[in-house]
Amino acid sequence: MQYTVTFDSARLRHLMDALRQELESPQEMLGSFGETLLRINRERHRQGIAPDGTPWAKLKHPEGKRKGGPLNRSGRMLANFHYQVTGDTLRLGFDDGDGYPAKFHQEGSIAHIIAAKNKKALAFMGIVRKRVKHPGLPARLLVGFPTSDQRLIEEVAQDHLEAVMNRI
Repeated sequence: MQYTVTFDSARLRHLMDALRQELESPQEMLGSFGETLLRINRERHRQGIAPDGTPWAKLKHPEGKRKGGPLNRSGRMLANFHYQVTGDTLRLGFDDGDGYPAKFHQEGSIAHIIAAKNKKALAFMGIVRKRVKHPGLPARLLVGFPTSDQRLIEEVAQDHLEAVMNRI
């Protein structure tokens, strides 16, 4: 008894070409990573927790016009949280402008003096002063890449590559 197996490599060749193309131009896959990381980070921000799951430091003076907890007074800073894919690079972070304070929340800041530069005095919440002592900010980690995010990205990559293979 004899068996004859004929191997047609055309489909495998198409599959390998599609995967090679995906790895040479990964923008679509990186976009999937960006959407996933943006969604889970925005959810963490909404909950007021750092990427490692620890809660952000509470506000010392929660009264006033603030909506919600830390970083939610106007919502503009977190609204400028986005991702960008350029070539084979994914950047997840904040714009300058309204996102500029993100640096101080990510890293924290030390106590410092704020003095009027362009006017005679500073006005804040009905108080007028030539200079004020800012107590500094505790670090409230906004962006990170914990193990849970890494596992999620592995799953997204696998799903994405499976979809590429299923198109063949």
